[in-house]
Amino acid sequence: MSEPGSTAQQQPKPTELANAAAEEARRRRLGLPPLPRRRRDRSRPVRLVLRWLVSVGVLVAVAFLGTSAWAYFTGEIGPLRGDEKDVARTLALAGDTPAWADPEQIRCAADAMVKDNGSAGLADAGVVTKTGSGFSYAGEWPSALGSQWYAELLDCADGGANSWSRQVADAWTLDDPRCLREVGRPAIAGVLAVTNLRLTDEDLAAKNVAAITHLDSCYARTPEAPVGAAAAGYREVTLKVTAPAVTSGIASIDDGAAQPTAGEDPELTYTLPVAQGGTEACVQATTKVTYAWGTVRAGEPAKLCGKAAAARMEWRTYEHACPKSMPKCAYMAAYVEGLADNQSVKVTYRPSGDFKCPRKKPACSVTVKADDAGKARAPGILVTGKKGKVVASAGSLKATYPGS
Repeated sequence: MSEPGSTAQQQPKPTELANAAAEEARRRRLGLPPLPRRRRDRSRPVRLVLRWLVSVGVLVAVAFLGTSAWAYFTGEIGPLRGDEKDVARTLALAGDTPAWADPEQIRCAADAMVKDNGSAGLADAGVVTKTGSGFSYAGEWPSALGSQWYAELLDCADGGANSWSRQVADAWTLDDPRCLREVGRPAIAGVLAVTNLRLTDEDLAAKNVAAITHLDSCYARTPEAPVGAAAAGYREVTLKVTAPAVTSGIASIDDGAAQPTAGEDPELTYTLPVAQGGTEACVQATTKVTYAWGTVRAGEPAKLCGKAAAARMEWRTYEHACPKSMPKCAYMAAYVEGLADNQSVKVTYRPSGDFKCPRKKPACSVTVKADDAGKARAPGILVTGKKGKVVASAGSLKATYPGS
């Protein structure tokens, strides 16, 4: 028996053949042209195949639409609903999100976390806590979820396949992102989780060793020593200490017990008091470079010094009553500054010309004592006359009146 749709079914029946033969004989007797030969219908199999394909396509489309509708209304695809939406919002707005991630990137990562783990899974893990009708951020991350959170953040970075590495390189102040790509996104996500999240286990710490070793070999370098610029002040030294520029990491100054008075790393200013003028003061400082994954590199310590302004002596006008024989007169006195607190010094005047010491002595001396600010004044000397000068001295200090 022939199968349905085979060529056997398409052949004419016996009665049809007999009728056709009789008609042919009649036409020959009458001299008419023969009947046109019946052509075989070759398009029928093609139409059958097309009908079959259309039927199958309709069935597939119906199944797809049904599955999609089920997934949409159950939250498997499409926008999040209910608790899932609340948890995603909590992660995006209240979670531990890095400053380098943009809001859309954070929302994308939060949605992905909720779709993969569900609101109940994140609540059970301690990441969020149910509070009344909503959720609050608890911040307890198992290592696996913490690593996934940062992997999703990196995955959601906008700007192409390598945009995540450029984003992290900028955040970590690295000169080149290529090594980050060598380490790989999953490993970098693990390092980010350890350094930024409160993890509930130590699983990632051991896994991160290889990644950190690779990062160190790429970026960590021993820095140069800092440099200093000194400015002399009155019984003090001002030192501006600057760490050298580094291509990766953040440079700072390790100054031991010294206390800066101004500035911020990597440039600090120290104001160092000294006992008296001309004394040296120093800061011992080291450049320290800290990398985002926890590695620290320190250079050799440098002793940076400067000297305070030297002690000095100068002449100043001194108010004193004039002698009766000289109603118009002038007195000058030698002032000494930059001494140690309460230091005693001997000041000697050596006048010449019209200028005289009391009782016309060739020289006159007096011992004076500095105050708590290191300043002292010698007694005044009469300096009225047409010509003359006075040389005052105290140890290595010297001043002449009038000055040249």
